Amino acid sequence: MADDITVHLIRHEKTKANMERKYIGWTDEPIQKKVVAEIDLQPAIVYGSDLRRCRETAQCYFPDAEFIASRDLRELHFGDFEMCTYEQLQHNGTYRAWIDDPLNNPIPNGETFLQFQQRVLNDFREIVYENKEYTFIVHGGVIRLLLAVYGLEEQSFQQTVANHRTIYTLGWNSVDELIGGARCTLYSEAHITVNENMQKN
Repeated sequence: MADDITVHLIRHEKTKANMERKYIGWTDEPIQKKVVAEIDLQPAIVYGSDLRRCRETAQCYFPDAEFIASRDLRELHFGDFEMCTYEQLQHNGTYRAWIDDPLNNPIPNGETFLQFQQRVLNDFREIVYENKEYTFIVHGGVIRLLLAVYGLEEQSFQQTVANHRTIYTLGWNSVDELIGGARCTLYSEAHITVNENMQKN
């Protein structure tokens, strides 16, 4: 329909820290492999975080699209937990408190969950302002937040999952529904197939 709005959310390709299961927030790591994706979407514009892993993924997935980067679409700032694994942090009382209740236990030298939520949602709502199709390449935490707020089923941030090489598609009948805070009326997930042995110049 001409009056609907569709949003595609894609997580960036994995970095070395992702492979090592570390918390990676604002550390600007490159992706592990440049790949060619088999993907039906052909957006003219892709929105995303200004960090290198999102820029590089956009170049791999949508080499002909314009990439519009935003600092406000970055992952949560993990502060003292940045580039650490669960195994390294599991006996840290501050970390355990944050895991159990991130809303009320901020990360030392990092960002509160409320700060993260406000900057991401404010930027998302500024970008998605008319009835059309939008494509984002962002971080796992950003996708989880958007799915928790707008997903078809009511679930908490902790309950949501954002996998690599997956397109999360949300649809509304109108942008007014989204702006009003309504959950999407259509939802789907699609796997992205990539060829790791080919690179586009």
